[in-house]
Amino acid sequence: MRGASVGILGAAGAVGSAAAFALALGGAEQLVLADADAAAQRLAAQRLDLEALAAVLPGLDVAIGDLDALARCDVVVACAGVPHRDGAPRAAFLAENVAILAPLADAIDHAQSDGAGRRRAVVLVTNPVDALATLLQRRLGERAHVVGHTLNDTLRLRVAIARCRGCAPSEVEAWSVGEHGPHAVPLLSRVRVRGAPATLSADEQARVRAEVGGWYERWQQLGTGRTTQWSSGWGVAAVVRALLCGDSRPWPVSTLLGGAWGVEGTCLTAPALLEPGRAPRVLAWDVAPDERAAIAAAAAAVAGACDALASVGASASGGMP
Repeated sequence: MRGASVGILGAAGAVGSAAAFALALGGAEQLVLADADAAAQRLAAQRLDLEALAAVLPGLDVAIGDLDALARCDVVVACAGVPHRDGAPRAAFLAENVAILAPLADAIDHAQSDGAGRRRAVVLVTNPVDALATLLQRRLGERAHVVGHTLNDTLRLRVAIARCRGCAPSEVEAWSVGEHGPHAVPLLSRVRVRGAPATLSADEQARVRAEVGGWYERWQQLGTGRTTQWSSGWGVAAVVRALLCGDSRPWPVSTLLGGAWGVEGTCLTAPALLEPGRAPRVLAWDVAPDERAAIAAAAAAVAGACDALASVGASASGGMP
């Protein structure tokens, strides 16, 4: 990631600060931090904290910037959103978070390109990520590649399968696609354990579905008023590195599908290859018929949320749709 700049909107929050730390440790040299005016002191404190790492991380430069500074970065990470409300589904934050992200979309839209044909990457973490990614990609068009961070679903699925199989989560290869939400689709037809294909019994499948399907509710019941921090921060840094440096491994990200998986014009999570300067290259694997039907249902749910927002005059809340 040498020489590349990464901007973080919402850098004073839990996920934004974790992402900044993980990016610094992962080799990012130029970090631009931004947040709402109310978070100015926390943002300044975070910069002071991070810049001390320049003593052991040569080349690290941490700055505080505005939306225009973010829009000039090679990758923009958008973590900003309304405060988490325990008990509320992710979809409940859509309209409010559209309004928060709209000024960033405007800044990227109007930024002067540093090179002919250059498109910046936007890594979107704010929820509901699939609907927001769809709206943001429609808004920005050719000016940016929007990549929704949904890696946590796949990580949680691998942990759940490992518990059933009595192995380490790192020995499991499994993928969650579809929506980052109630329409997540665990691809249980494509599980590998210790490098070999693994067929889960009906009981194992039920246990895995129950664990991943109830994860968000269990988190909500803790009543912390927080979202996940460390896994999200690590995941953001991993996705940014792949976007800047390339990676031969597929990553589960929410991206605009153009016919893959039978979905057109909506952002959903799919395994994709990430490369510098290119849109994610989605891998359209063969999956079980029930999984394909579930992916279609996820696409319909996300598209419906976007359409519903537009139908009640989303332009008044910031103009992103």
